[in-house]
Amino acid sequence: MLQISNLTFAAHRKPPIQQDHGHLPALTLHKFYLDRKESLGIETAKAVARGSVLESHMRVWAISDLHTDYPDNLIWCKELSSDNYQHDLLIVAGDVSDDLDVLAKTLGLLQTQWAHVFYTFGNHELWVRRGQQDLYDSLGKWEKIKQICNDLGVHWRPACIEGIWIVPILSWYHASWDREPDLPNTLPIEKVMMDFHACHWPSCLGNGTGTELAAHFDQLNSPGLAEVEAALAQAAACGRPRPLVISFSHYLPFQDLLPEKRMLNFANLAKAVGSDYLGDRVQKLHPAAHVFGHTHFAWDTELDGTRYIQWPLGYPRRRSIHGPDGRQPLLVLDQDGRMSPQQDAYWSRHYHHHKRDPSNLQPAPWVS
Repeated sequence: MLQISNLTFAAHRKPPIQQDHGHLPALTLHKFYLDRKESLGIETAKAVARGSVLESHMRVWAISDLHTDYPDNLIWCKELSSDNYQHDLLIVAGDVSDDLDVLAKTLGLLQTQWAHVFYTFGNHELWVRRGQQDLYDSLGKWEKIKQICNDLGVHWRPACIEGIWIVPILSWYHASWDREPDLPNTLPIEKVMMDFHACHWPSCLGNGTGTELAAHFDQLNSPGLAEVEAALAQAAACGRPRPLVISFSHYLPFQDLLPEKRMLNFANLAKAVGSDYLGDRVQKLHPAAHVFGHTHFAWDTELDGTRYIQWPLGYPRRRSIHGPDGRQPLLVLDQDGRMSPQQDAYWSRHYHHHKRDPSNLQPAPWVS
């Protein structure tokens, strides 16, 4: 997730209570809202159905934003069952820890609990603290993270596991991804966001507001995605069913997966969360599901035949405010090869019932 100095982008105030269900109810902006167990109506097998044939009974799970530099979150990981997931696959969509030792400890722990772990970095992983800056920059840190993954057997590149293509897509945000009108009197993103102080890049890649970093990380995807596309093309040429594809990233591919600016305590959030390069990759790949993270807003929706899921663990303080939290990684694909029911996450539910209107620049009542 993004961090603004010592504050997070997530809202710190509750929206006012509304009895009219046409308005926002009294729910915080990034808590999971699973008060209904029923599906929102997506046919559970639709995304899988595109003719895919699965070879096993392996289940696929997803989680993001573990932030295990918080001891409570590391304990949460340790307390996950060591028996329930032994034949399953876990997607970790970034922001585990900026501490390489904690990152290795966390991924190693997850690797003992799941048969397969897939991971991509978030912004926190590429922070370079004082005392480290003479050793490596943020690109050099990514090289170290890849080595940790290789040593542990954690996947960071696309791979086909038991008939299912799991596709990590490397990405970084750029400000021009945001095409919606700005709210007045909002501080520039680089003035308030920790990444612009904690990440250190070669001068040729700029400071993160331009497209240079986004383009750099995107081109690193080309060899792996070419392999996936070749496998899909070969299946089509031979008249075989299209293999099932589930992709994931830390950042957002489309702005429809973020609340409107007037809903946010920090309206410029959109300038540091998404990538057009990522969106193009996802559109071309057309996966059954795409998992993402970063904003700590639980999300589960369908756009153009792809299911988009964010399922963050987040920060302990936010969970403790709302009492005991029984959150587990989200089941994406069950043992029968079917998509799990769509979850009733607050913001995706809101946009299921209310049309997005970025032209409305009137801040929501709870925005400070």
